[in-house]
Amino acid sequence: MSKIPESVVSIDENHLDRECICLPTDYLRAAHQAAGAKRDVAELSAALSVVEAELSKAIRSSPQTFGLEKVTESAISNILICYPKYQTAKKEVVGAQYEADLAQALVWALEHKKRSLTLLVELHGMGYFSSPKVTAAGKESIEKMAQKKRKYSVNDE
Repeated sequence: MSKIPESVVSIDENHLDRECICLPTDYLRAAHQAAGAKRDVAELSAALSVVEAELSKAIRSSPQTFGLEKVTESAISNILICYPKYQTAKKEVVGAQYEADLAQALVWALEHKKRSLTLLVELHGMGYFSSPKVTAAGKESIEKMAQKKRKYSVNDE
């Protein structure tokens, strides 16, 4: 995923109907993506736990090989984080968590889009986007003001 596509969360104010129709499909797609990313994090976290358990077992079975005089949880943890196999597994978990966070951000952005669409439809229903309409009395007042303005500008010259 790595980047949220802006086109998914942008709104075309001139086609609110299409935006409202597409939103559920976009949301479902994003929710599936977020769920898959969450599953990936869980699987990679489990794999990291296996790496930790295997290395911890190896350290406990022959602590001298790893330069330990006394086996403590702290000592085992310090040795674990130095091993490339552990570091690789940890990086995979961090990367997967990042992707999961981005996928969740897309779901939240679509929630915001839903709210924005709701507000825009309400504004549209209230005539917010309509052109101003001038009454006959209003047109007459504008014409009188224009005549006065012309009269004063001719006299000033």
